[in-house]
Amino acid sequence: MVMKKLISAIFSVIILSAFAFHANAQKGEWKLSLNYNYSMPLGSFKSDIIDKSSPLGFSGSFMYGLSDKFSLGIYGGYQDYYQKFPRAVYQTDNHEVTSAVLSNSVQTMPILLKAGFSPLAATHAPVQPYVALGAGVSIIDFTQYLGEFGGTNSSAGFTAQGSAGIKIPFGKFSKSGVNIGADYNYISYSKFGYNNLNNVSLHAGVYFPLR
Repeated sequence: MVMKKLISAIFSVIILSAFAFHANAQKGEWKLSLNYNYSMPLGSFKSDIIDKSSPLGFSGSFMYGLSDKFSLGIYGGYQDYYQKFPRAVYQTDNHEVTSAVLSNSVQTMPILLKAGFSPLAATHAPVQPYVALGAGVSIIDFTQYLGEFGGTNSSAGFTAQGSAGIKIPFGKFSKSGVNIGADYNYISYSKFGYNNLNNVSLHAGVYFPLR
């Protein structure tokens, strides 16, 4: 319930921010992008917490065109990871040994300031490559249960993102189209002996101008 309220609040702020600045966007154009995300844990996230990919994710961004090729805006997203491990023997903090089922659940919600570069954006090319960089913070919910014992911890961590992909306009003169790409996400995390929640995500969705 808390996570749903946070998601609603953050995306409300993003939407309000976009419309608040729209009146001053006469020299450029705001574009909204909505994507489905499929994410794959990396490094210690994969080896120590969850090694399964997550098909439960989405993201969105509002980008303002500073020029024909450069854009700047706000990015937000949500990804839900979960894995239940087979029963095994674990040593607890009080040095007792117990046989139990371990389950880990991680939800990440990045909020980033993002800059993009599209070298062919001023042309009518049918396929337009782009790269982007973002930095900000992720809200993180980590739930762990060893048998019936455990709980949820909420925190925030610095997040950096590098993206690359292509945009395919719906038509030669269309300002809307399909967006396909990949993101590398560095998410700082240092609780319970775990280190970072880095991942690579694939995304696909649509983009269109706000008029």
